[in-house]
Amino acid sequence: MNLVQRFYAALAHGDTPGVLTLLHDNVHWTEAERFPYYSGTWVGPQAVHYNLLKRLAEDWEVFDAKADDFIVEGARVVSFGSYSGVYKKTGKSLLAPFAHLWAVQDEKIVSFRMYTDTAKVLDAMQ
Repeated sequence: MNLVQRFYAALAHGDTPGVLTLLHDNVHWTEAERFPYYSGTWVGPQAVHYNLLKRLAEDWEVFDAKADDFIVEGARVVSFGSYSGVYKKTGKSLLAPFAHLWAVQDEKIVSFRMYTDTAKVLDAMQ
C-alpha cells in the first residue's frame, strides 16, 4: 500500500517524474471507459504521461485524486477516494468518487484500473 500512497502524494505535489518512476516499464493503465481521456489500455509510463498526466495538467486548473481508504490483498490494492478539480475551459468544479484497482510487483505499479462517475467529470467539462 505504501507504493500506492506514494503515487497519490507525488500526484498531489505535481511531481510527474516522481509519479512515472513508480510505474513498471510495462505498466498496464486503464481509465474508466467513458472517462474523457479513455482510449483503451495504455502500456508503459510514457503512454500514461502522454495520454493522461500531460492532458490533466493542460486542461484542468486544479485536478486532485485523494484516496482515503485502502484494502490490501497480497499484491493488489483497492483505494477509494474522490477526484476534485476545476476545468479551465468552463470554470466548473468537479467532485466525483472513485475506486482504483492497483497491482504491484517489486516496488513498481504493474497495473491500474479506474472506476468513477464519468458523468460528473463530463459535466464539469461542458
